Amino acid sequence: MIRAPRGRHRRAVTALPAAALALALSCAGALATPASAADGPATLPDPGTARQQSAAPKPTASDAELRERAAEAAKAEAAKEEASKPEAANDSTDSPESSEQQSPFIIGGTETTISSAPWMVQLYYSDEAGQSYFCGGTLVAPNKVLTAAHCVAGLDWQKYGAVVSGTADLLDGSTGTVAGVWRQWSHPKYDESTIKNDVAVLTLDRPLEQAGLRLAASDDSSLYTPGTTGTVYGWGLTSGGADAELSPKLRKASLKVVADSTCDTAMRNVLGEDVFAEGSMTCAGTPATGGDAGTVSPCNGDSGGPLVVGGKIIGIVSWGVQGCTAEGAYPVFTKVSSYTWAAQPRIDDTDLSYDGRADLLARTPSGNLFQQDSKGTSLATRAYQGNGWEYASWAMQADLDRDFYQDLIIRDKTDGKLYRSYMNHSSWAWEWMQISSVWGGYKSYAIPGDLTGDARPDLVALDADGSVYLYPGKGNGQFNSKIKVVSGAWKGMKLMGRGDLSGDGKADLLVRYPDGTLYLYRGTGKASAPWSGRIKARTGWNFTSYVTNGDVTGDGIADVMARDSGGTLWLYRGTNKASSDLFASRISLGTGFNQYNLLF
Repeated sequence: MIRAPRGRHRRAVTALPAAALALALSCAGALATPASAADGPATLPDPGTARQQSAAPKPTASDAELRERAAEAAKAEAAKEEASKPEAANDSTDSPESSEQQSPFIIGGTETTISSAPWMVQLYYSDEAGQSYFCGGTLVAPNKVLTAAHCVAGLDWQKYGAVVSGTADLLDGSTGTVAGVWRQWSHPKYDESTIKNDVAVLTLDRPLEQAGLRLAASDDSSLYTPGTTGTVYGWGLTSGGADAELSPKLRKASLKVVADSTCDTAMRNVLGEDVFAEGSMTCAGTPATGGDAGTVSPCNGDSGGPLVVGGKIIGIVSWGVQGCTAEGAYPVFTKVSSYTWAAQPRIDDTDLSYDGRADLLARTPSGNLFQQDSKGTSLATRAYQGNGWEYASWAMQADLDRDFYQDLIIRDKTDGKLYRSYMNHSSWAWEWMQISSVWGGYKSYAIPGDLTGDARPDLVALDADGSVYLYPGKGNGQFNSKIKVVSGAWKGMKLMGRGDLSGDGKADLLVRYPDGTLYLYRGTGKASAPWSGRIKARTGWNFTSYVTNGDVTGDGIADVMARDSGGTLWLYRGTNKASSDLFASRISLGTGFNQYNLLF
């Protein structure tokens, strides 16, 4: 019988053969509650309005409490390690009872510094029931950690988890930055018995300052070319012996990507059963030798950590054979490119109420602003947010610096310039900043997301002549020099859309033609040619307002809201299908929306 990841012997994996063993890691984060502050031209409203402070992420625990959680988990793991030594010395390595006590390690690795892998985080979990786990994870946005589903599923990370970042040292109570977990997501089809769909995302309760890594895109097939060298990271044991200890320092190991067919055959020969799932799993390394000598491999407890190629995460440490050194075996990783479509929306999500569902802002002609939070397929009762918004000629929501705080981008009709209301992390106050890098006189704007493949939100703008310009984002609210991507062919069009509409993990653009036809332009992730050929999505789209804030329903798929001439607001739910079935049947979100002259 296959045993569960390190420390999780009460959560046994029962469907795999006796020689296999899933690996495990974990992560968390913490955040301070900001104050409000106003700054900028006198015509601009309070930059802190349209933010429900009561709903904003607050620290799930104090720094001291989070360090105590991590310390308790580390102590419990050490106790398990010590208790397993006599048992491991006396029992066969094929024994289920001994295998469940084996520890995480990178065999054959070398020590490395946190400056070489600033995105590596330690995940600690310890609850009142005595369950304690340790996992690795990767920072993929200021407050997002990518890890394995078997480190997250069925556990309450908000209440019992702690994340440590910014240090190569295994927790000693003083090094690193601690954070808590605000929200957790694991793939809804994660199967504990087969370790399929082993991917998860933790949303931290504060943004961290360390740099993040990008996920392999759906078309990054070259990163998986057999023979390509990748690097795996972790804090596990450096030996499979019973007297091995956790590494006090972060370690890494170089592994070459292995063809799926080779891994499938090898693992079937070792395990006596077909458990490798081509397409959703990948392997890297060389066949294990049957012992530590000559074996280079991650093992139990390194789970959740990344396999990195070309500056992108191509794999998540998922599972391997018992002891990790069985002759002929390879370590198995979740194939990230197959899951970017599901994970990336959880990384990019941001909203006004911090629940993973995009919310609506509505302004009356007198300048009063109201907020209606999404409840999935309906909207909550409107809440008054303040006045002074009559000077905005248009507005959008977008998190330009990826800090989990929704920015508001407006054009001030008094000076024609663009401004951004954002959270200042130094003062923890909302402030205005002019977006000086983008002209304020375009006819249509959209911020679909990352169009250039650098994980930073980008902006597109349409001029009166029908030319379209791409402004690559800098990740700080400003943009790089514009790139002309359409020359005079889109006159009279309307640009819109935010997020992945086609299900490939890349941001797309919606373009409404003057005759009311809506086209989907699928993102490529390349600045030189940001879209592939257009796909007709709808006809008769003659609405008076469009709102494209992302995922309204909370299912990880981008949606669109549109108001008709009678004042009814409709929800068009995304399907992830790049066809005329781009949206499911529309749902009414209510009537009376003609009282507003700006929806965003």
